[in-house]
Amino acid sequence: MDEIDKKILLYLYRDGRTSIHNLASLLNLTPPTVLYRLKNLEKEEILEGFQLLINPNFYGKYYSFIAFKNLIDMDDKWIFLKFKCVEWLNVYGIAGESNLQIEDRISFMRKNLGEPEMQYTPVQQPLQPKELDMKIVRALQEDPRASTSEISEKIGLDSKIIIKRLKIMKNKGYISVIPRVNIPKSGISVFSMFSKRIPLIRDTLSSCRVLEIVDKNNVGIEVCLTENIENVRNYVRAVREKDAEADVMIIYDINTKGLIE
Repeated sequence: MDEIDKKILLYLYRDGRTSIHNLASLLNLTPPTVLYRLKNLEKEEILEGFQLLINPNFYGKYYSFIAFKNLIDMDDKWIFLKFKCVEWLNVYGIAGESNLQIEDRISFMRKNLGEPEMQYTPVQQPLQPKELDMKIVRALQEDPRASTSEISEKIGLDSKIIIKRLKIMKNKGYISVIPRVNIPKSGISVFSMFSKRIPLIRDTLSSCRVLEIVDKNNVGIEVCLTENIENVRNYVRAVREKDAEADVMIIYDINTKGLIE
């Protein structure tokens, strides 16, 4: 891993569907060079594939984030996202048909994992998704980096429509494709910051942000990637000059399931 490899991972975290040609342009390299580096990252088992992250609101469900000490790990069909953190914490994304069902599921988790260290339930409005969008998302779940022409052939729709719908879903924060990376082996640093004042810290984290989840009250989580732990310290210091109560967690593994039926 060198600085170019780390930048490749940064750009892939920001948009896991970005093309080889676009990566080459961003890095001022040739497409064959970028492809070689990607293949090498896979060979070294640093880049392990890609995964689709879907906001449960997109398909009519509610969600909440909750952190427990990771003395015991937990998995279930309604856990759509999991961050494993250096601070002896697992942060779980929980999906449910209602906020009441989510609270029932959190009570179930408490019985197994103890009292939570943090809980955040955004203000949210679940949608009734378009059947067209669901078809596109199901195709992406099978292959997150499938080209628009491959999706077009699979579901029988014009590529231009798919490009338009993908852009809308991505811009609204309903879907994102992220790489599955062996973070400790890569040498990069991934961290999240929870803040009740996201607008105050957004610009500070703009150069390292790879994911933002925020509600209409400006409460949310910023997930960031940078080249080393010293940079993390600098970002955290700068954020806390604007929001002294912002919480930070260092992430060493990210897993998501996509659609929760």
